[in-house]
Amino acid sequence: MSRMNLAGLSALLLLTAASAAEAKQWKYAGMHPRTGQPADGLCHIEMMHVHTAAPMYVDTLYRTHDNAYVFIGDPTPFGYEGTRHPYYGHHPVVLNVIINIDVDVDTVEYCYHDGPHYHAYPPPPRQEFVEKEDVHYYAGEYPDAYKQESPKRGRVNTVYRTWSAPRPVVTVAPPPEYHGPIIQVGLNLPSVEVRVGSPPPPRRDVVIIREERVVHVHDDHCDHHDHRKHKKHKKHKKFKGRH
Repeated sequence: MSRMNLAGLSALLLLTAASAAEAKQWKYAGMHPRTGQPADGLCHIEMMHVHTAAPMYVDTLYRTHDNAYVFIGDPTPFGYEGTRHPYYGHHPVVLNVIINIDVDVDTVEYCYHDGPHYHAYPPPPRQEFVEKEDVHYYAGEYPDAYKQESPKRGRVNTVYRTWSAPRPVVTVAPPPEYHGPIIQVGLNLPSVEVRVGSPPPPRRDVVIIREERVVHVHDDHCDHHDHRKHKKHKKHKKFKGRH
């Protein structure tokens, strides 16, 4: 093959590669972070649209609906100035409600934000929520799919911890209908009384995060003994010890 033909073939391959790179797009639905870095802000396009930038933290900040990425996280670190709805703990989100699409069956996913946080969307209909002091708590049962996804999706808390996002102020214990993890700044939890001969209450792991220490309260109960709470104290400057 002549040098001219080789040069032409090389140019053709470069143009093909460039076209392929330009054609690579990611489909989004609804508001979402522009890049995943708080300083870059939010894209506010509500309808289905595309970007040449891939979503960052895709396994924690997004879920997919109809091959489009739907942001379900707390928009506060990205400079969101719209209506914020306070939530506490893990709860379901309905993707077709967030992006306002009519479907026969809801696409239900779960938010794994620990403790108090915000969303731009209110609690979805047909899901069990209770409200206490203007904060929304999920009152339903968590399915097996939620538990299976927890190790991967729960990393959202590690991501947000580095951003020091402002949170709703919650100073009371969650309502009894809430069965999720309890992690809170300065939370005053009611004591649990256990009497000999009575059925033990369900086991609960509680992490209370205060400004300079973490108190991890862990109750174990057996049939014939009355156990009191054991506390371990550790000093931390950041939110450590969350589960």
